[in-house]
Amino acid sequence: MEEIYYAFNPWWENHEFDFGILRDWYLAKFKDFIKRKQIEIVIGSRRVGKTTILKQLIKGQLDNGFPATNLLYLALDHPQLSGTTISEHLRMFRKIFMHDRNKKLLLFLDEVQESPKWEVELKSVYDLENLKIVCTGSTSSLIKSQGGRLTGRQIVNTIYPLNFEEYLSFKGIKLSRAESYKMEKFADEYLNCGGYPEQVLNPSSEYLINLLEDIIARDVVRLHRIRKANLLKDIMRLLAASVGSRTSFNKLANVLSISVDTVKEYIGYLETAFLIKPLEKWTTSHTEKVYAYKKFYFVDTGIKTIITGKSDLGFKAENSVFTDLLKSRLNIGYYAESTREVDFIIGSYKKPYPIEVKYSSGFDWQSKKYAGIKLFLHRHPQTKKSLVITKDTESKLKVNKTTIETIPLWKFLLREDNDVLN
Repeated sequence: MEEIYYAFNPWWENHEFDFGILRDWYLAKFKDFIKRKQIEIVIGSRRVGKTTILKQLIKGQLDNGFPATNLLYLALDHPQLSGTTISEHLRMFRKIFMHDRNKKLLLFLDEVQESPKWEVELKSVYDLENLKIVCTGSTSSLIKSQGGRLTGRQIVNTIYPLNFEEYLSFKGIKLSRAESYKMEKFADEYLNCGGYPEQVLNPSSEYLINLLEDIIARDVVRLHRIRKANLLKDIMRLLAASVGSRTSFNKLANVLSISVDTVKEYIGYLETAFLIKPLEKWTTSHTEKVYAYKKFYFVDTGIKTIITGKSDLGFKAENSVFTDLLKSRLNIGYYAESTREVDFIIGSYKKPYPIEVKYSSGFDWQSKKYAGIKLFLHRHPQTKKSLVITKDTESKLKVNKTTIETIPLWKFLLREDNDVLN
């Protein structure tokens, strides 16, 4: 066992190690993590970059002078490690370097859900040991499965596929202001490629297909003991074909000849595996929010590409805006009245901010395609600002008391986090 510990921790022997391309947005969120007592739980899809971020946090601590032999990294899904409890790994780590019991140690535990009784073990070592623990997991259901054991002891952060700025960085694309006209093409490529780091660095439809199969097999079928895996794929195909549309569970159930409860259950599994995300209706009625149709978006547009192809950039543009808003942790909903809709509403009921995605050239306020946002402004005249996201148009228009701004998708995706509300 000692040999594999050394293999996973090359810094013990002062060896160099690969820590990937820096993801500064996430690293900033962990700036002072070492000072916090709570367990840091990092969740996200497989291959989204959780391990890389752990390695970057390790590199940062080593650069800040944290003793290398006081820091342990383990990939708990490794066959030689997965059968051993966290407390036993900790005991053997202390034995290798003869650490005193009161010595502050740093533990980085990758894929923690693969370790036996991980919830009980984490609570035990947290309560009794002088440790700072950082864990990763590939399904959000591991948070629910704790049974409240880690309540008050954890801080949860979700890692998403690369945003557009990260995509450009990973591709090595640096443009001057005079070359901003190239951004439309790069935005189109981003919508089709998605943001899984390996896919961005080495585009391959086979890679994404295999990744999707792996996620379904390991984080859905195995975890939830599903017998009809093909039903999951059928549901994903139906959801991929209806991105941005209000979705009826009854209709899905009828198409697939299964119960509504099964549809809801399987969609829930896909959500916990970070494949899809629902969007509820924007309303002050809690009952309506719960029972109204939902919209479903993919956490990564590249996954949608391998299911529906490269032809539907408009829907992928809307999807990318949703995931971008999701990462900003804004409260989001869609507006609908009869057949008229607004893609996204953020902000409070007293100060709503409608956002409409029309991924085409030009902007004509008189067009029927803006009927939804016109109705919303009529119903909510207190609205001060509205945003229309286009392919290439940037302008401002005053309609009564509302300023309607149009902005190209690429520029929206590259904005500062808080700019959308300013």
